[in-house]
Amino acid sequence: MSARTAVTALVASGAALLLAACGSAATPGRVTTGAPGSAASSSPTTSTTRPLATDTGSAEDHSFVMPNEVGKILQAAQDDIQRVSGNPIFFTSSTDATGAGRHQILDRDWQVCTQSVPAGTKVGSDARIDFGVVRTSEACP
Repeated sequence: MSARTAVTALVASGAALLLAACGSAATPGRVTTGAPGSAASSSPTTSTTRPLATDTGSAEDHSFVMPNEVGKILQAAQDDIQRVSGNPIFFTSSTDATGAGRHQILDRDWQVCTQSVPAGTKVGSDARIDFGVVRTSEACP
């Protein structure tokens, strides 16, 4: 298999998985079973809604104290949040603190200058944490 064929197959596989994951216009955060709009069945569509595995209950059940991540490498800061939250897939975002809008592709190449949630604040699993970052070779603004 040539490299071009392999890349094409990989892209097609990814697109198929993405489309399959998107599913229908069901309620976000819920799984719906049934066959909406299916022409093969003359019976009414039935749907069962149940929480996704990522629904973990209320924010109070999984709260944590926000650590001070300023001065750390972005990857280490993200790892810390996942550790203290007890959630290995806890999502944080990052923004170029210079205002240039650069994307943080390799997190280890960026250092944290600011954090949207102050250190010491008790936060829940639904917290939105954003780190203001610059490249490790740059000074924080």
